[in-house]
Amino acid sequence: MDPEKVSVRWKSSREAYLTSGSRVLKYVSQIEVVKTSTIEWNLRIKSVTDTFAANYTCMADQKVLLSNVQLLILVAPKIDYGSTSSPEVSVDEGGSVELTCAFTGEPVPRITWLRGDKKQATGITGRKLVLRDVKRYATDVYTCRGENSVRDEEYAINLTVKFPVEVEVMDKTIEVATGGMFTLSCFAQGEPLHETYWIDKSGTKVTATMWRYKFDLEPVGAHVPAKFVTLGTTYNLTASDFGTYTCVAEGEGPDARAIVEVVELKDSKANPKNENVIKYN
Repeated sequence: MDPEKVSVRWKSSREAYLTSGSRVLKYVSQIEVVKTSTIEWNLRIKSVTDTFAANYTCMADQKVLLSNVQLLILVAPKIDYGSTSSPEVSVDEGGSVELTCAFTGEPVPRITWLRGDKKQATGITGRKLVLRDVKRYATDVYTCRGENSVRDEEYAINLTVKFPVEVEVMDKTIEVATGGMFTLSCFAQGEPLHETYWIDKSGTKVTATMWRYKFDLEPVGAHVPAKFVTLGTTYNLTASDFGTYTCVAEGEGPDARAIVEVVELKDSKANPKNENVIKYN
């Protein structure tokens, strides 16, 4: 085969013929034929994009195959938002939820799932993370990580587990001597948890600005909305202060309530075995 007379062409598996001899037929500004000798017809791609990922054949006359090259374009992982869960997902407690994460890239990214701010490994791989019979403590941030030989990319999904509000008082009954003071505590939780407060024995909602009481809210828990709600008196009790005090939590559905009976302490030795009774002298 006389190299001076042979006709050589480059062809892509995605396109028709790209070159004929030294002449470029397609992508004129991006490819060229480089001859370093009379027997070489090298194809140079000057501006590589994923469009050029293909199988390339170099053929001479009579379809004589001279070279066959596969070109892989390495592409960093990129989140495919159209096939991925939104960054905020909610589910009712006891239900099931499917978190989905899709990445594009070359090589195809390997997907792993992480949990929490510290991104602890869950052991789950692949596009889907499925949680069944979800409990409130599953509320957390879940991160999917797409990784290939180029680099890795992450996408965070905040999962919120919704459940009705609940209230529990620390003590159901307390006994206080006239002239004494008391402190009431309750624990409220729910998702969502809009408001928590105490109602005094006269039916008045207690606020932080009321001089008669010391009102305090203390958030607890890293993810589940929960609060300790404390109500204390700032004055010496009189007979009119004894009665029913109610801790209230409000969420999306019906509110939750728990009561404490504040009764007058007349005999410090009474009810010694009642664990739900606290005495204040």
